[in-house]
Amino acid sequence: MVDKVNWLWDSLKPGETILIEHDSLTSPVLGLYYAVKWAKEKGYKVIVDDILDGLYLQVSHLKLAGYETSFVDELQIIKEGGTIRVGNVVAHLRLNQYAIRQTQYSRVYEPLISGGGVVNIVLGLDKLFLISDLRENMNTINAILSYTGDERRLAIYFVNRDLMGISSPHFLPLLEEIATTVIRVTKERSRYVFSVVKSINNNLDGESLSLP
Repeated sequence: MVDKVNWLWDSLKPGETILIEHDSLTSPVLGLYYAVKWAKEKGYKVIVDDILDGLYLQVSHLKLAGYETSFVDELQIIKEGGTIRVGNVVAHLRLNQYAIRQTQYSRVYEPLISGGGVVNIVLGLDKLFLISDLRENMNTINAILSYTGDERRLAIYFVNRDLMGISSPHFLPLLEEIATTVIRVTKERSRYVFSVVKSINNNLDGESLSLP
């Protein structure tokens, strides 16, 4: 099982934008857990964009499921909004208007990825779309697009399809279009299935793996 998980992550390339989609009844936490574990084994620096306490939610679920969560203390966290600090928070940004927020974010983010070798995990993006207006959401889409292809980092976005479908249904297809790899998480009885529904890597496209 672990070998196939590692094969999946090994099949991704620096510069990619990976979108991991799940519904409200399907937890993506194993995807987060194994992504961080793989990144650490490969010697990557892991940066987490923690939007509106998304990291606290995932870590709490992992802990309650019986997984070791001390690894989070080694991650560099850019916290955006929210109140619950988890991990090594290197910056806590307010959710201001987009232009202000993006300037503040770039000042923190750019030095962190300047040396390359970064896995950037983004949690809570769906909540940001929920509270932002149409223009700000479009600006966020363009910002994600601008970093796609940047080989200093490999970015992994976790999004709730149910929430996106209610709050901003026209933005999920745009995210899927930008993403170089799209993975959908579904539940089959007590197992979670990670299915690759889009990939620039033909060997990866259409593959799936099942986790307990």
